[in-house]
Amino acid sequence: MEINNQLDQYRSELEQELENILAYWGTKPVDNENGGFYGRIDLNGSVDPVATKGSVLHARILWTFSAAWLHKKNPQLLFQAHRVYQYILDYFIDQVNGGIYWSITYDGSPADTKKQVYAIAFAIYGLSEYYRCTQNEEVRQLAIQLFTAMEEHAFDPVYGGYIEALTADWKPIADLRLSDKDANEKKSMNTHLHILEAYTNLYLIWPDEKLKKQLQLLIGYFTAHIFNPVTHHLNLFFNEQWERRSDLISYGHDIEACWLLADAAKISGDEILQQKINAI
Repeated sequence: MEINNQLDQYRSELEQELENILAYWGTKPVDNENGGFYGRIDLNGSVDPVATKGSVLHARILWTFSAAWLHKKNPQLLFQAHRVYQYILDYFIDQVNGGIYWSITYDGSPADTKKQVYAIAFAIYGLSEYYRCTQNEEVRQLAIQLFTAMEEHAFDPVYGGYIEALTADWKPIADLRLSDKDANEKKSMNTHLHILEAYTNLYLIWPDEKLKKQLQLLIGYFTAHIFNPVTHHLNLFFNEQWERRSDLISYGHDIEACWLLADAAKISGDEILQQKINAI
């Protein structure tokens, strides 16, 4: 009985925390003048109204309000999901080359036009969740188009896996990093983890055979290259041939990978893969 009471208390606290988070993101960061969400708010809560706006931030917000609506069915949550989807559609999609921009200016002009695969993965992830809310075929087709562009331009047909970044028109780029703290290498655990996350969510709304094959390949890259059987951590950075280029450990990604790999293996339908991932 005591354990049940504790669980009820934790559930209540978590629901309240979720309400607080959603209330904040539905008000404070909303840019009512230029659309979308502000690119920066400092630790004191002061908004920078002219900060650049990131595609990853907006894709994550799209996923958040979509997932929250599926959980709570609050119309205001769906309104916010609609709003951020339209902003992504209007400003972040590269209508000339395909894919999405890494960032735009505060008023919607392209800022950094490189194709960062990590960002495209988050767009697929958010769009797939939004489709689950709306059943809008336009949304699903956009997610499929982004998947197709990734496979055409970023997939490595020789060694497998995905190149970190490319230029606006999908050519090789000198600086592949997500940020200054990352190694400038062709492949990373972080990007592959979030492609895995995105493809898993996309497969729920589009059970395509090629997508299933790529999802299973992704799981295979984790078992063959990314998971380190000696340290039981994830290797972080690699060259094109999957040679390890870093000894750093990211404990948060280790934890995150546990459920993302388990979900991906289950949804892929491959029982042997499920057994391998469960053991890891």
